[in-house]
Amino acid sequence: MKRIFLFASLLTGIIIAGVISCKKPTPDTETTSATDNSICESEFDRVVPATNSIAIGDPGVNGNRQLPSTQSQCPIDSIDPADTLNGYPVTMYIKYGTSCTCPDGKIRKGTLVCTFDTAWDSSNPTMTVVLQNYWVNGVHFEGTIAVSKNTANRSFTQTITGGKCSNSSWTILYNGTHTMTMTAGFNTLTDPTDDVFQFSGNATGTNRESVNFTADITSPVEKRGNCRYITKGTVDITPEGKNTRTIDFGDGTCDDKATLKIKNSTFSFTLQ
Repeated sequence: MKRIFLFASLLTGIIIAGVISCKKPTPDTETTSATDNSICESEFDRVVPATNSIAIGDPGVNGNRQLPSTQSQCPIDSIDPADTLNGYPVTMYIKYGTSCTCPDGKIRKGTLVCTFDTAWDSSNPTMTVVLQNYWVNGVHFEGTIAVSKNTANRSFTQTITGGKCSNSSWTILYNGTHTMTMTAGFNTLTDPTDDVFQFSGNATGTNRESVNFTADITSPVEKRGNCRYITKGTVDITPEGKNTRTIDFGDGTCDDKATLKIKNSTFSFTLQ
């Protein structure tokens, strides 16, 4: 009887082991972190180049202490006269109103509140940008961007804190430090449409499914002033508990296509 019981137990163990060994592992197809990082990264990396193109043409935040002239198109930048006359720091408001169609084709609304510690055309100035009721194509962007400018090599280093990208259905948290270098558009500094910037650095975030992730730029990411999308570069995304996957934004063509590689599998996805 004992032999029969032992045999039955052994047979059951073999069957269970066989079932477990035959069960295929669940494939890693998580693309949410890559998509959500791209949503936040694309806009936060646009704010400083856009602000720079306005600031360098505004005498109110440069060495010439005159007030800017009245503008008729969006966005409109303004400075409180008392603020200007009292010296630095000076705060400039870049106002997109309730609807502003920008050169990259996206519709923005709200205000960027930019505070300069000294003249923006001086040596290595700093600036803080606060996003105030700021929306882009139906996505609400919040946070503070601290910027230091290196005038020698046309580069900026920005640190994003308290970053949040959300709409009525989801919320993404985002923080990071990126260095951006201007590679084209030097001769028309007040025209953002021909500007080209390359970005390097890293970020951390929490995607819309409450999964934490890290993002490391492994090949400089390129953003052009006249294109709504990131056009070139690679970023490694590592969601918590999963393998690192790589986003490839392409060869520089202005389109909404990107690829995501996870181990030996490659997926295509659409940028927003």
